[in-house]
Amino acid sequence: MQSICEILVAGGEARLVWIGYCEDGVEKAVRPVAQAGDGPDYLECVKTSWGEMETGQGPPGIAARTGKASWVDDIRTDPRFSAWRVAALARGYASCIAVPLVAHGTQKGAVDLRGTLNLYSAECNAFDERAVEHYTGLATSVAYAVTALRGRLAEDLAYGVTALRARADRKQAEDALHQAREELAHVTRVTTLGELAASIAHEINQPLAAIIADASACLHWLEADRPDLDSVREALAAVVKDGERAGEVITRIRALLARSSVAHGPCDLAGVIRDVLLLVGPELGRHGTVLRTSLATDLPPVMGDRVQLQQVLLNLLLNAAEAVRNVPAERRRLVVRSAVEQRDDGSWAVVAVEDAGVGFREAQAARLFQAFYTTKPGGLGMGLSISRSIMDGHRGRLWATANPGHGATFHFALPAMR
Repeated sequence: MQSICEILVAGGEARLVWIGYCEDGVEKAVRPVAQAGDGPDYLECVKTSWGEMETGQGPPGIAARTGKASWVDDIRTDPRFSAWRVAALARGYASCIAVPLVAHGTQKGAVDLRGTLNLYSAECNAFDERAVEHYTGLATSVAYAVTALRGRLAEDLAYGVTALRARADRKQAEDALHQAREELAHVTRVTTLGELAASIAHEINQPLAAIIADASACLHWLEADRPDLDSVREALAAVVKDGERAGEVITRIRALLARSSVAHGPCDLAGVIRDVLLLVGPELGRHGTVLRTSLATDLPPVMGDRVQLQQVLLNLLLNAAEAVRNVPAERRRLVVRSAVEQRDDGSWAVVAVEDAGVGFREAQAARLFQAFYTTKPGGLGMGLSISRSIMDGHRGRLWATANPGHGATFHFALPAMR
């Protein structure tokens, strides 16, 4: 939830974003459970309800009661917003929208989390018909994801394990377990991208700012009696280049957000490493972490799912980045290596992520890849467990070694295509 709020604010879609759940007390309050943006104290000084009283006549209350999006185009004049107008205008809010966290058309009927997604903009009339449709779809996705995390994944995993142990209906159990793992892996990828929200927004905003500057320069030159066409041509070429740069960032993000089909095919592992390093590089730089590489030029292709392999490497890199975040500056470095190893059964491609961070104790080594085991505050303990499952599905290996000095190195190996 918090990651979703941060992504929307970092992307410039709103000045304040919060998610609230409806409570059943006397006041029927809409309680904030996640928030990001300017003026979070706004939520501390105002009361919002989903009941029929005055505090329930704003967009959050209406959306929660009706199950439909509600918005205010101009906070200065809309009578429905009178109870919150002074506080909102003091923080620069001009319009707002609330969308119910409801998903229709599921197998078990409508899913209602009894909550709302709320966005506040600094501009009037910020939420047109397309915006309403967009945020309604986003709220539906949130409802699906939270419902899956709360129930279906746990149910499917429990069912799968029980059926496998009982040897009853083995095929159905394996399918349920497989589906649950896939959905959990997808949710983990989305959560991981949430950790990169600020860096992703920066990587997209840079070329967009350059495009605006170049386009403005073109308009200025074209207003002259004798336009400098060479300068216009050069600026337009820069616009195309920056547009392609922004498009590449978005393409990499969309690939990771997509649900993987798990159809294994020939995969360029060197390309997987390159794409992940491009995605995570800005985040490392933001925290002052130095990234070094030692990559083999003859890395063989492997059979696999490109998105899942990206997920494994991205997880290892983000874990390593967190491990060095609070160590002295001279140890704040990561090294990514790739090599080809010849074994009895043929060639293997080996990738390693080395850090000089806090490392792990010998007693922790056996539990690193267990589900729900974590050494990070607030961690789910699923990243390494899912990564090992992915490696097992690729007939590969994933393991960790403690470095002689500081930190740890995580390795994965995949058999080369034959």
